[in-house]
Amino acid sequence: MRDAIPLRGNQPSEESSGISPVANVSELKKTASAAMQEEQTVRIDLNTLGVPPEEQDSAPNFDCSINFTESVQRCSGLVEFASGPDSFYFAPGETGPAGNKWVKVPVGQSGFFREMFGNPEQYTDLEKLLPKGSHIDGTEQVELDGTKSLRYDVTVDVEKNAEEKSAESGAEIGSETKKRINELKKAGKARLDYTMWVDSSGRPLKVVVNPPDPENSEKDLRIEAGYAWNEELDIRLPADQNTRELTPSEAEQLKQAMRNQQGQN
Repeated sequence: MRDAIPLRGNQPSEESSGISPVANVSELKKTASAAMQEEQTVRIDLNTLGVPPEEQDSAPNFDCSINFTESVQRCSGLVEFASGPDSFYFAPGETGPAGNKWVKVPVGQSGFFREMFGNPEQYTDLEKLLPKGSHIDGTEQVELDGTKSLRYDVTVDVEKNAEEKSAESGAEIGSETKKRINELKKAGKARLDYTMWVDSSGRPLKVVVNPPDPENSEKDLRIEAGYAWNEELDIRLPADQNTRELTPSEAEQLKQAMRNQQGQN
């Protein structure tokens, strides 16, 4: 795992020697979301935990910079990618015949690629980080890289997650989902442990979570995300002279190839 990013700009107020905990996950989401809405930028360091040594080189670890005001982001790591409000770019790891390092996805087709490459903004979405069926087990005042913080220990019940999603949508829990939940219960993996550290304003400083969909947590892989808020980040989209735009047919072919590759994993 790479070294954690320094938490510059995250120092809480000196006026308070402690941080008051909230009572439940709903309040935790509300407080953290309100604090994050005040910020313009964030740098997120994402690491995948539990990866076997022989698979470390292919682990989806990323260092991402996001500017919320301008809706731009850029990530380096297993794959380099960048995006603006209406654009998505990625570097396939080889330079094109015209010296183009970057590939631009045609307008209107970026959604698939954002999902496949992983959208770092999901790690500022508390509804995904702390899914339905979660509750706070405990809290502790700690220092995280020299910053005063409050650690929340959260448990997500997979069966309760499915029940709450079913109640919200009005649709019954499917047979495959029920089967999967029973398998997780038999394997002792129906209760997932999450951890979140927040500063005095409620901003996340670090989270350790299972995959976003609790029902599909087949492997013992977890995601660790460290946050540096409101830094002066210079996020630039790839220059035109370094970019080749895919044709719609090329984009479709690539999408199919990526779907096939995903199906093999």
